[in-house]
Amino acid sequence: MKKKNARRFGMIFVIIVTFAAISVLGSCKKKEVAGALPVIKIGLIVEDAVRPALVVAAEKLGYYEEEGVDVQLISIDTVNSGLAAVATRKLDIFPFSTPISFLAKGSDHVVIGGVAVEGSSLVVSPQNKDVDFRDPAQWKGKKIVGNPNSVNTYQFLRIFEKEPGFDINSFEFVQFDNASLTLESIKKGTVDGGFLTTERVWMAEDAGCKEAFDLAEYLPYYICCRLTANINGVKENRDPYVAVLRALLRAEHDYKEETDKIVDAVTEYTQQKRENVVRYFATEKDFSSGQLVNFKNPVSPDPLFNKFEALNETNLAVGNYEWTAPFTLRDRVDITIYQDAIAELLKRFPDDRTYQKAYELFKENNSAY
Repeated sequence: MKKKNARRFGMIFVIIVTFAAISVLGSCKKKEVAGALPVIKIGLIVEDAVRPALVVAAEKLGYYEEEGVDVQLISIDTVNSGLAAVATRKLDIFPFSTPISFLAKGSDHVVIGGVAVEGSSLVVSPQNKDVDFRDPAQWKGKKIVGNPNSVNTYQFLRIFEKEPGFDINSFEFVQFDNASLTLESIKKGTVDGGFLTTERVWMAEDAGCKEAFDLAEYLPYYICCRLTANINGVKENRDPYVAVLRALLRAEHDYKEETDKIVDAVTEYTQQKRENVVRYFATEKDFSSGQLVNFKNPVSPDPLFNKFEALNETNLAVGNYEWTAPFTLRDRVDITIYQDAIAELLKRFPDDRTYQKAYELFKENNSAY
């Protein structure tokens, strides 16, 4: 009896060891497959990570891995260091700012998609909270601050001067290239108002100031951050970039159809207050400014080449830089990566109206390409 028990125990032990070995081998195989995924390093300015909402949401939701790419999010301190890291190929993608002045000088950057658009407002001092700045006549005698390096302000004024009763010479336009100085001047009331980005609008409101209007009411879908890559990196290994765009498009689909899913993912990643995340990119507009989505500061991977080209033309017109590069802007905006990504998703989901609409808008927004 003891011999039988010993024999039975021995057989059970062999079975356990065999299954354990299979389990280990299976685990190794999974690690090997995961390690075999192409790696794309994306730089993030962590404290501003709400802006590239779809980039961080796609990571939290596992879309990059599902699309066959290992995305590593790398902390970056500043915009300039991020763009420099892309130029030296220490980063594959940087989703902050627009490298347009770098391109004008002949850099190796290339724009492969969008991140966010809009995101600035006219904010007025506490003494002007009851003044309606949508009325051109109310600008008379006022002191308004703008950033001399921002063509958004310039574009807005060119549009607003078409409003009946607006006189560009009826107010004083003060130019500060320091956003913190602009904010403090509005708070103290040494100026009547000024143009601030969304983050500083909240700070101003906490100090008793008021958002007079969103710039997007007059200047819909003006360009903000773009997905910037290195032209040589894209040429050498294009498929992982297409995979990244597929993941971002899936996150955008959620943004349009299941907004809370994206808000929760971004809130968890950034550790910011949920209400701030909602306010940033998931607050309904009370005005109509386009078709991407009816939220303030919308996020989208659409390259928006038409808007990008208009931005470049305005910069050249006001003399912010000269185009000395041996290539054109079109040469350094690759919309085909987005095009291939959306085409693949439409193959998977041919009846999905959200993807169909995204493709229709893509053709419309990039018609000048």
